[in-house]
Amino acid sequence: MRVHESGDLGILTDAGIRTILGIEKPVPLSSLAMAKKLRVAFCPALTASDRVRRFSAELREAMREAGVTVMDFEDALDPARPGKVREGMVIVAPGDLRNGDLPVDHVANLRTSTLVGIVDGPCPADLAISAQEKLNSIVRMLAWNIVQVVIYVDDASWTVCTMNGAIIKCGNGTPMGREVFSTLVPKLAAPVVPPHASDFDLHEGTLDISAPEFAPYVEDFVRSGELWQRSGLLLFHTSMDRLEFRNAFYKRVAAAYLDNRSGMSYGFLARQLPSPVRRALSRAEAEAALGTLDWDGTGVFRHGHALYAVVQVNGEPLLTEIPDVRVLTTRSGCDKSNLQPMRDLALMELVRGRVVFRTPRGTNVRVDCRPSYDTLVILAHAVGNAIIANLQARIAPAARFAEWFRLRGMALAHWHGSVDGAGTPEGHYMHGENNPPVSCSTHQSAIYALAGKLSTFARSVADDVDFSGDIHIEPHHGTNVTGPSLVALAEWALRHTVAPVEAR
Repeated sequence: MRVHESGDLGILTDAGIRTILGIEKPVPLSSLAMAKKLRVAFCPALTASDRVRRFSAELREAMREAGVTVMDFEDALDPARPGKVREGMVIVAPGDLRNGDLPVDHVANLRTSTLVGIVDGPCPADLAISAQEKLNSIVRMLAWNIVQVVIYVDDASWTVCTMNGAIIKCGNGTPMGREVFSTLVPKLAAPVVPPHASDFDLHEGTLDISAPEFAPYVEDFVRSGELWQRSGLLLFHTSMDRLEFRNAFYKRVAAAYLDNRSGMSYGFLARQLPSPVRRALSRAEAEAALGTLDWDGTGVFRHGHALYAVVQVNGEPLLTEIPDVRVLTTRSGCDKSNLQPMRDLALMELVRGRVVFRTPRGTNVRVDCRPSYDTLVILAHAVGNAIIANLQARIAPAARFAEWFRLRGMALAHWHGSVDGAGTPEGHYMHGENNPPVSCSTHQSAIYALAGKLSTFARSVADDVDFSGDIHIEPHHGTNVTGPSLVALAEWALRHTVAPVEAR
């Protein structure tokens, strides 16, 4: 299977991309594959309005029609653990919930379960004015019921809200089955799961951010801060201390799920450090240098201590080494428009499929410096930039992207909102609009990011356009933009962005 959107050129298989990113298990990438994976159980509606009961019955049927396995709550229980449902379930709880009988009380591991609440009434974000107020109104309900998704139901519509800030208005004339399949299924099959430090090779206190090699990149972070603040795009921290919980037990459960972070923040800024550009090789050149190779498998293989990919560009197979990449990025939870570099920046690396996370000197990973929710997406974009630089060095040696990458690296910014497509920078391509709407913290989004970036590069070659970067659209969620610097991206964003959190 080649990963691509309709109209895009898929140049690596999904298995090859997973090898590059260190994703060990297969990942469902289409709404149909996601639906087939889902197992959903509905809690008994003990205290629910007639409207919520009717909606729940319609939702149950729409899920079945979408190909989801829907079962009675009793059938979802694990015989080995009384009162607990099986691992990997989605639990839907309609109506008012009671302490001691919340969905979270029936799961053994919140990180492997997805919990959905159905609430009677309009979405509170409809009444909020600012983007930050909209976000906070959603997170308050998610925290009160300890769910990752909440659905508000009124007479005119139903609204899906997720912990990553998505607000999707449904039911305005569109059949429920279609919206369940295209909108709700991806939200449930690819939920937001905060990364744990144990997911990476952790090197605490090994980053000296004052080292001269980092100076120009730190300056770029700092100089762009005022511009990002003016944009209003990088929504600030939603603090755990400002959220209301039913009792101390539920607060501890939420804190454990968030890896004991102080709360949630949205968006990231990243500066990829420059690295050598290794010119891609033709088949004859590659086999003369390395011997006989596997050109027909997943497209990615190991040879000695290195990782290589065979990619198809303009019908020609080319071999490129997958280099290690290094990225300075904002830590989770910091104020990205007012950075304190010695505390707020971390260094992430992707080394032959393994993520390395380095924290600044004098910080503690359990208190001060957590990896971004979007770690794998950041690294997917970074390794994609490195691959493209290698390919450009062969196809168009004078191309600006490869030269800029070699000398100064690249910048990446992510915010929750969309962009004005009419203002796409010269040499940039947009991709992702037709992907299932998953959040930036998922394996799916990382795979879409790398596949889409490489496909847009292949398209630029076919169009005879000097590739300069890409705009990765994450439907219902946000935007990732690659460019030469954070200052340049912030200046562009001020001119071409739409509201940071959209109700759609």
